[in-house]
Amino acid sequence: MRPGEWQLDVSFRNSTADRHYSLDVEQVQRQQLGTNVINTQQQTLFNLSHAVNERVSFSVAVPIVVATWGIPRPLTPPGPRATEHGQGLGDISAIARYWVFDPSKHSSRNLSVGLGFKAPTGNQNQYDVYNDNTGANPTSKPIDQSIEPGDGGWGAQLEFQGFARVSRTFVFGSLNYLLNPRDINEAPSGRSAGLYQRDFNSVPDQYVARVGVGVPVWRNIGVSLAYRVEGVPRYDLVGRSDGFRRPGQEMYLEPGITFTTGRSTLQFNLPHGVYRYRAPDPYTSSNGDATFPDWVALASYSYRFGSVKHVAAPPTGTRQDRD
Repeated sequence: MRPGEWQLDVSFRNSTADRHYSLDVEQVQRQQLGTNVINTQQQTLFNLSHAVNERVSFSVAVPIVVATWGIPRPLTPPGPRATEHGQGLGDISAIARYWVFDPSKHSSRNLSVGLGFKAPTGNQNQYDVYNDNTGANPTSKPIDQSIEPGDGGWGAQLEFQGFARVSRTFVFGSLNYLLNPRDINEAPSGRSAGLYQRDFNSVPDQYVARVGVGVPVWRNIGVSLAYRVEGVPRYDLVGRSDGFRRPGQEMYLEPGITFTTGRSTLQFNLPHGVYRYRAPDPYTSSNGDATFPDWVALASYSYRFGSVKHVAAPPTGTRQDRD
């Protein structure tokens, strides 16, 4: 963005996870027996950015979450699938970004650093009505950690982005890391009480990293291919990692296409999972398992608006007085 401009981004993410992994080994028997979890995630993100000057900008992101988590109850023999629902406002975040090198002199390559925070505006302890493990007694109970709209903790956002142009090709990379110092939140995990407060949910760190290339192909159309990694670490960088969490990561190949016209940009990306790893529990070292998606659908629309700051040159021969 140029100084003084604003940009509104509306993005949508959709995925369905139903393949179980323990470490990096798929638990194919879960699908064969019909005892697998089906986890759906839909998130709409509204992001408003403003360029203060050529090097400094800031943005605020507001997510809306709609998610489900379902498993047969009873599990053996598989009964009807009891589905839990989580929805509502997620955790709002804000971040400031700074171009390390002067963009007017480094238009072909640059590095951006960002620092921000995440506020616990989403519900960390949402309830829904569903059957218990016997397949009966539908009552209001806490939903699964993975579909809670919020995590209950204040967090710090660290971001690094960079790009370089090589002929007609752009090489790009980014790393976003969310530091969550809070140990556990107030949401019951559904696990047995004991050491490390596993009867409550953990408030884990999270990260996303991407590296890839992009190239224009025709008029206002460009294509890209990236390698993407998303995950929850086994241990937080700051503070303890008690409570219940599902640490692990998934790696994707991410093709994308972008169309730009005037002030508008439309982008579609379709990450495809190529590696999945469910890490052991931080303190009990039990392997556990988790579901991962095959595909993630990403779509975004951006619109740039607002006046551009500039200093008009005074007419020749006029005098510029100071106040």
